[in-house]
Amino acid sequence: MKVKPRDIDRTLQSPPGAIQVFLLFGPEGGLVRERGETLARSLVPDPDDPFAVSRLSEEDIKSDPAGLADAMSALSLTGGGRLVRLRLSGDSPAAAAWLKDFEAGAAPAEARLVIEAGDLKKGSRLRKLAEEGKRAAAIACYAESGGDILAFADQLLGEENLTLAPEARALFAPLIEGNRQLARAEIEKLILYHGTAQQRGGEPGVITREDIAEVCAAGGEAALDQVVDPALLGDPVSADRGYARALSAGLSPVGVLRALQRKIDQIDVAASAGGDPGALARAGVPRFGPPADLFRQQSRLWTGRRLDHARKLAFDAERAVKRSGAPVEAIVGELLIRIARGAQSARR
Repeated sequence: MKVKPRDIDRTLQSPPGAIQVFLLFGPEGGLVRERGETLARSLVPDPDDPFAVSRLSEEDIKSDPAGLADAMSALSLTGGGRLVRLRLSGDSPAAAAWLKDFEAGAAPAEARLVIEAGDLKKGSRLRKLAEEGKRAAAIACYAESGGDILAFADQLLGEENLTLAPEARALFAPLIEGNRQLARAEIEKLILYHGTAQQRGGEPGVITREDIAEVCAAGGEAALDQVVDPALLGDPVSADRGYARALSAGLSPVGVLRALQRKIDQIDVAASAGGDPGALARAGVPRFGPPADLFRQQSRLWTGRRLDHARKLAFDAERAVKRSGAPVEAIVGELLIRIARGAQSARR
């Protein structure tokens, strides 16, 4: 079925039991990813549980066309519900073939499936099958207005008893407009900067214009680029030196980690949207000149499984730094070296 825009939030928060396959698609890659995460949290207790969640990439089902069927028919090892997450850049004959068999009752399914795809046109076979299916739902993800993104920011900040001052709101809107996933990253940095409601003892907090300039992409980005860019280009020596300078200048290791995660997301968003200047704009990176050329170099090194692995390494590092007493500086430093070595390997 085709989910109407007014029903999307309700579907993500309370997925209908009769629907087993969810296709998220559209030109707004950040929103596709964000809604995929929301849906995953609604479908399984822990979206990061490897026993409950299987992750597949486009390369996985290209190299093994039966991989999706195998993942969907596998029984749960723990007795609970299972989820399969499939990430695509566009239409997929293998995924469409499985979905056609599933709707016809010829493909067993012991799990629910969330597909995150690129901008599928109306003639796309996968999109057509999901929109016309009885046990599948198609959810289109198009660019949101500035008001929609600010409402999203207010929601996340409100959960931590934080509000945006009027002048901060005016500065913040252009930084986050057009990409839900990048917006979440910037909002989480502000929450980390101010502290969670629990860390503040429940006291309300107000985010000022100065906070935005200090914490978000407009402030401190150049210093963080001196760490993140060499790592993603395969220069561990420069990345390590930049990291040492960043720490000496007062930047936090967590800030460096967030910058790396943001750049990984930008590479993914740009690639999903086609990699042209318009795609770079949607990813929130420069479209022309040396900065754009640098980003394209990074994008050529980080594709497919390699990019997925980089995201997993960053996620594992984030989990590690949240543990009490964790050596945060060392964890992030080791992550940067591993990323740089991965880029070195890709360049050979």
